[in-house]
Parts: sequence; structure tokens; C-alpha cells
Amino acid sequence: MRPPLLSRRTVLRGAGAVIALPWLEAMLPRGLASSTAAAAMPLASGAAAAPMRVAYLFFPNGVNVGAWTPTAGADGRWTPSPTLAPLAEFRDAIDVHTGLRHRHAEANGDGPGDHARSAACFLTGMQPRKTAGDDIRVGKSIDQILVDDLFEQGVRTRLRSLELGSEPAMTSGNCDSGYSCAYSANISWRSESLPNGKETDPRAAFDRIFGVRGESSEESAAKLHARRSILDGAVREAKRLVREVGSDDRARLDEYLEGVRDLELRLRDDALADADAFDAMPDFDRAPRDIGSRVDLLGEVLALAFKVDATRVATLMLANEGSNRPYREVGVSEGHHDVSHHGKNAEKLEKFAAINRFHSERFAAFLRALSRVKENGRPLLDSTVVLYGGAIADGNRHNHDDLPILVAGGGARRGRIVAARPGTPLNNLHVGIARAAGGRVERFGDANGVVGVEV
Repeated sequence: MRPPLLSRRTVLRGAGAVIALPWLEAMLPRGLASSTAAAAMPLASGAAAAPMRVAYLFFPNGVNVGAWTPTAGADGRWTPSPTLAPLAEFRDAIDVHTGLRHRHAEANGDGPGDHARSAACFLTGMQPRKTAGDDIRVGKSIDQILVDDLFEQGVRTRLRSLELGSEPAMTSGNCDSGYSCAYSANISWRSESLPNGKETDPRAAFDRIFGVRGESSEESAAKLHARRSILDGAVREAKRLVREVGSDDRARLDEYLEGVRDLELRLRDDALADADAFDAMPDFDRAPRDIGSRVDLLGEVLALAFKVDATRVATLMLANEGSNRPYREVGVSEGHHDVSHHGKNAEKLEKFAAINRFHSERFAAFLRALSRVKENGRPLLDSTVVLYGGAIADGNRHNHDDLPILVAGGGARRGRIVAARPGTPLNNLHVGIARAAGGRVERFGDANGVVGVEV
């Protein structure tokens, strides 16, 4: 006899947290009694099927074009360049897009400020008002338009969207030739004058996903050092639940709780390491020692958020636009922005390429996290479309055409170089991705067509 049908909204109660369940066969409609049948269901067709998610990953300061640009083989598939070499294992899941442009990131009479315009325009497709005051204005970003559309269609996730980044979200100050820091530090805009901000601490992002109740700093510190898990209490409910589901679901539930516990402990170990070093909880301004690990943890938290359907739309800024962070992890002690202005100097070009490759490694780590998670018997990457790129092409020239753009995941076979006619608006691709995720976007910014994304 088949176990009783579970609601997709069934949760476990942890220590001050609500823990959503992963997909279970017991959530399928009565007529679909096997995981094989579930896997055959179309993506985003309902609560029991795997919904399509979208993640937008942004990197700043453009690229060393010579090291970035891949070559095309006779079969049309791309061959990894030095910068994209870390992505070779995912080549069949990634399309390289060329010819795309963001004309509203260009000066258009506003003078210097390409970095601020790059980040501000990346997902809004709009020209930001040049101001360092509080009268900022750019436009609603495509991620928020997609979220609103999904909500209108009845999609109700715990979080509207999730915004993450390695550097703080700023809302004031002059960061680039008279442009507010809000433009350089944010890519997700809830309205034309309201950036969403972002979470930079992986542990805080984890707690937000599971709705951990607010704690004082003393409580947080005590909990941290006692290593008390949010799963305390949830295990008891899980034991009750396994009596109501089949053996396959029991295995899925055990694997899921184990994965949550493992990530939670890794986040806690990371925080404890910094606490030991600084005698305080980690703080970005104190320069966490291993930014690569921090970004990778943010990526794993994001993958977990998608797995439990806490949200279906997210952004991750690998760094703020114009960032001048040194990357000693790859032997670059000079600032990122400084070496991006290489002036064709061979040593600077090599260092710039090393930073670009470091970011590609972070992208690969995120794709790996999505691939490890299974939903409906398939990797989560198959039900996630990931856009990776920026709105500056050559870091030295500050041009905003032929942008470095990759699209990964979605379950379709990729591995192609998708060559758009030079000057095609990047917004055409934004529309295509939104539609692939179930959005009903007809037009966006200066889009004059659709770059379709197969899923």
C-alpha cells in the first residue's frame, strides 16, 4: 500500500528554525507512483515536479580577452581557453555567448563611470542616473521581474529571492566618478531606486533560509561554541515522518538531513576559525583569510536554498564592480582593478588572467554543488539555469559590447558557442532565461528579440 500523500509544504521544526523538506516521492500525485514517472514530468509543471530555478553570477572589471576567448571545434563545441579551463568538466552543460551588448552601460553623454554603470545595468538593462546622492535611479532588475511574475502565477517560496556576495552592499557614497556606491555594489533592484542589498556571511545566509529566530550576539556566540545544530529537535520529527513514507524516501530524507548538518558544521568551523583568529565573529572589513572558500560556501548555501525550494531566483556577486581587492590566493598582491588596466603590459595581463581564472573556479565550484544535489533522481543543475558574466568586456578598454557571458544548466545539452549578431542586446538573453524559468516576460529594457534558452 502506497504511503499517504505528503504536502510539498510539509516542514520539520528545528531549534528555532523551520526546515523545509526536499522533493520526496510521497509528494507525487496518486497516479504517479514511481520516481521514474516523476522524472518524466516536465520541469516547472507543478509543485511535485522539479521547478526551474535561475541564478545570476556576476564578476567585475571585465576580462583578459585573449585568455578568456575559447575556440570552436569543427563540431561547434567550444574548447576551453586558459580562463575557462576550470569549467572543462561542465563543457556539455555550458554555452558561451558572444556578440551581446549593454549599451546603457556606455557613457551616452554621462562621461566616466563605466564600473558603476556596468553593475547597475547588468540585470536592469537601464542607464543609471549619474548621482552620488540619495536620488539614485536605474530600473527594476530582471530577477525581480521574474520573481513578481512567478508570485502572480501562485509560486510561494519562503524567500522572494536570495542575494549574496563576497563584498558588502553599499547604498551611499561616491564610488565611481560621481556615481553612487549603490550602483557598484548591487545588481538586484527591487524598484528603480531600491537595491535589494546582499548577504555576505554564509552562516547568516544559511540561517535566513531556515528562518532561524533572531538571537542576541551572546546567544549566537554561545550557540556557535556549543556547536548546537538547528537540526536538534528536527530529527525527532524526521523519525516520525519516515514511518509514513517509502524506503526510497527514507534514504532521500536521511541524505538530506546529513547534507544540511554537514554544511552547517562546515559553516560553523569556518566561523570558529575566524573567531579564534580575531577573537570575534567574522567581519568582512577584517578581510576573511580565504575568500575562495567563502564564495564557495555561499554557492553551497545557494544550492541548498534551491534544493529546499526556499527560493527560485538568486544572485551572487563574486565581487563588487570596480573592486580593487588583491588576490594573494593566486599570487596577485596588486588590486584587481589596478591589474585590469593592464595597458597590454605582459605581467599585468598574466595577473589579470589569474584573477579571471580564480573566478571561473568559483563558478565551477557552484556548478559542482548543484550537480551533487539530486532532485527527482536528477542533478539540481538540470533544473537550474545559471547566467555567469559581467557588463564590461575588455577590462582595459571598458567596452560594453561582446560581453563575457556563459549560460549553464537547465538540463539541455549545451557546449556550443552561441554567436549573436554583434550589438545584440544582452536583454534579449535575459528575456529568454526568464521565459525558460516559467516567466511571461514579453519585453525588457532595450530587448528587440529573444535569445532563447533551451531547458
